[in-house]
Amino acid sequence: MFQVGYRGRIYPVNPKRTVISGLKCYESISSLPEVPQLAIIVIPSGGVKQALSQCIKAGVKASVVFTAEIRYESGSEEQAAILAEASNNGMRICGPNCEGAIYLKTGTWATFLSHPSPLRGEIAFITQSGGVGEFVMHKSWERQLGISGWVSSGNEMDLQVADYIEYFARDRETKAISVFLEAARDGQKFIRAARLAFTEQKPLVVLKVGKSDRARAAALTHTGAIAGKYDVYMGLFRQLGIVRARNLQELVELPMALAWEPLPAGKRVGVLADSGGIAVLCADQIAREGLAIQDFEDETKEGLTKILGPNAKVVNPLDITARAGPKEIVNILESVGESVLGDKACDMFVFVVSYWPQHVYYEALEALGRLFKTARSISKPILPVFTAITPKTHSDLLVRAAELKLPIYLSPEPAVACARALFDYSEARREGLDNL
Repeated sequence: MFQVGYRGRIYPVNPKRTVISGLKCYESISSLPEVPQLAIIVIPSGGVKQALSQCIKAGVKASVVFTAEIRYESGSEEQAAILAEASNNGMRICGPNCEGAIYLKTGTWATFLSHPSPLRGEIAFITQSGGVGEFVMHKSWERQLGISGWVSSGNEMDLQVADYIEYFARDRETKAISVFLEAARDGQKFIRAARLAFTEQKPLVVLKVGKSDRARAAALTHTGAIAGKYDVYMGLFRQLGIVRARNLQELVELPMALAWEPLPAGKRVGVLADSGGIAVLCADQIAREGLAIQDFEDETKEGLTKILGPNAKVVNPLDITARAGPKEIVNILESVGESVLGDKACDMFVFVVSYWPQHVYYEALEALGRLFKTARSISKPILPVFTAITPKTHSDLLVRAAELKLPIYLSPEPAVACARALFDYSEARREGLDNL
């Protein structure tokens, strides 16, 4: 925990040890010098009930149970007894069969993951799958994307996905919430949590799995939760203003846009690219996402002709390949960007930067950062695509992008998917929620 800024006290408990990781080890919970706020239980399944009971009697109010062998079974007398005892004494339980939780404001690292610590930011991740939880954390580190919190809910003996959504909806550190959902155990509680997130203006992104019969059966085996009809969930998401992620990558990239970008007034997209082929690819992807691409206004065309020359083909998508070399690209990007931002036929923009010397990337990013200030003031998202960078070799660039709160995408498809997510959420906010 200390690596992420935790300043509290840690008490290992193990009757067979006197020291663990340089810390004094205690024989039992009752022998601790004070009542801890959180107990992390990492023991074989046979001892979990006793350990929880000891923590409850000692006055501990929260616990995380990593133990994987325990399975949630509706009506189980043993688990019902544990839950009743916990509830009567004010304890909440995360897990079992989970990887724990992280909350960076307090430096809390209640997980057995030993990866480098994530950056502190504004996105909360909640997942019923530990493996998916590890994926989003790795991708966050790789993209230099800061998180506010992270929870692996596991088998949800007590606390459910809905409880965590409610917490992060109220959390001042969190601007967007991203969820991997196999099944909502309590449908009404999930609806209430989603409505709260919407009311608090915390965009909620959900990747719902279990569309096929085989997948639903796997979800039951994995978490013990019975997955309902996929189409019912999809209808519910639309009513609740939930943004649907279609794959693991979108689970990371959609909330990044929703946390940082302004919401557009409509679904018309302007495209500026330094590659003709990628400009066409963007146009195809915009059509596939159900967004619109229209020609620029006459006034915008006149301004662009002055910048690019009388022989330039001033259309949307706009290809500036023939007009820009390494020395000119940044100035042209910024000049053209300023011209198209005011175009009333465009509600948002995809700007593509392809292969250039490395210093050009940084100059282009700063130019986009300046444009982004204008874009925010007029509620027009800018979605930059840098097609020739990699997180490993351009981590400094991604760090700077995070400082500017400017999401960078590595190919056009996720950028356009984020444009669709921004439009969907913007539409939901304009329409409001159905009465559920």
